[in-house]
Amino acid sequence: MTKNAVVPLVRLAGIGILTLQQTAVAALEKISTTWPQEVADTGGIHEISKLIVQDDPEPSLELWEAAALTLSNILRFNVEYYNRVPLLVLARMLQSTFDSTIKVALNALLVRDRADESSAEQMVEAGVVDALLDLLRSHHCEEISGRLLEALFNKNRVREMKITKFAIAPLAQYLLDPQTTSETCKLLAALALGDLSQQEGHARSSDSVTACRALVSLLEDQPSEEMTMVAVCALQNFVMHSRTNRRAVAEAGGILVIQELLISPSADVAAQAAVLIKLMFSNQSLQEYVSTELVRSLTAALEREFLSAATMNIRILRAINVVFTNFAKLHASEAATLCIPHLVTALKSDNEAAQSCALDTLCVLKDSWSAMPVDIAKSQAMMTAEAVPVLQSLSKACPTGTYDKADALLRCLPGCLTVTIKRGNNLKQANALCQLTIGNSPQRQTKVVSNNSSPEWNESFTWAFDVAPRGQQLSIVCKSKGTFGKTTLGRVSVRIDRVVTDGMYNGVVTLTNDATKDDTSITLEIEIVWANTTSE
Repeated sequence: MTKNAVVPLVRLAGIGILTLQQTAVAALEKISTTWPQEVADTGGIHEISKLIVQDDPEPSLELWEAAALTLSNILRFNVEYYNRVPLLVLARMLQSTFDSTIKVALNALLVRDRADESSAEQMVEAGVVDALLDLLRSHHCEEISGRLLEALFNKNRVREMKITKFAIAPLAQYLLDPQTTSETCKLLAALALGDLSQQEGHARSSDSVTACRALVSLLEDQPSEEMTMVAVCALQNFVMHSRTNRRAVAEAGGILVIQELLISPSADVAAQAAVLIKLMFSNQSLQEYVSTELVRSLTAALEREFLSAATMNIRILRAINVVFTNFAKLHASEAATLCIPHLVTALKSDNEAAQSCALDTLCVLKDSWSAMPVDIAKSQAMMTAEAVPVLQSLSKACPTGTYDKADALLRCLPGCLTVTIKRGNNLKQANALCQLTIGNSPQRQTKVVSNNSSPEWNESFTWAFDVAPRGQQLSIVCKSKGTFGKTTLGRVSVRIDRVVTDGMYNGVVTLTNDATKDDTSITLEIEIVWANTTSE
């Protein structure tokens, strides 16, 4: 057969008469391997494409496969021919029983998708998605099919097409299928589900429950870090707006799986697992699945990140905050108590977001102290008291909302009030001493300094309090000790409230004495410190 026969054979291929088409295609199938360019240049792509989508009369399977094989021979010769083939034809070619034909069509579709993003929607309308899902189900050309499917679903305009939500169940079943063994193919299917989950309507669909179970199953197999990240992020989207999906993940054993991911060597995996935990427990619907072990895992993740990178992971902190905010039953647990030092560390960091989140969480725990067993509440308060200095610092320079929280927390913490009497000025008499009282606490007294009307004591006195002594006053009475007893030189009262907030008062106070009319002021130089430990 010569090249001269190509033109008439091409014309017969699209004529619509099955007997003539059978003869022409049988010849063109052979010619296309030798002279593919000649067949293409004489209109072969157009005519054979007509046959592939011909419905009346419908060609036999044998004739159809021969036509598809002939077209694939032409396309394999020159990739520039890909653009000449209608998308509907390429979609039909995916139904071939020959892998070689399918691969050519898939390659052509991938090239078209990269070259023109708008073609993706046309591919969906042409039935490409259904054909790709069929290929995955039958485990034919899985990798390239998965790659094209993910490329299509990665486009927002495609995801907005209602028909694409029907791909969720087949993709989930593909992941659950024991015959799906390729890690690459699993990754592509998980990516495709992740793409679809970005569309809220798809994420809420009834089929998304199966997707959640499939993704949890994927994580149970301890996949690569990349696949783990893909599966976790997809689950985040699925559970974000759906209580049903949250419960599906929990019932599939997802909570334990995610807990293990929290202590992953990968900081990125741990952070995304924390985000998923935050979404899972964003309300109180999963009471039976929240546990102290979850708190321990979150705490361990927070500690590991700090030890390895000296940073506080805000995602983990937010997950801890959500868990404590929504599940008060955990507040009195040992796990909650052991978490407090790490929250205090976060509060001491330079990260404002971490500080704010840690402060919120400590306030949540603080609000439960009155309902806890006394020993547990006291233990938590003592641990939180390590944050007193930073809380005082936050109270001095922070937004009003943060100030209110820091101040409220300070009011509930134990600490020590240390008063230092430094010296007196113009006391008029010698042999002076000072007596100090706070509320109903026992009176404290300085030593007597003889023969000096401006004595220097430099004596410190410390009171320990279970909670900050708000509303109380420090009363100082200065007296002179003589032969016939003690004479009051003056007295002063100092409010403690500001000291608790500011941390320290250092200054001069003026004593008053109603019994004397001397206008000369009598003063004391004092220092008052509120701290979580005894001042040296």
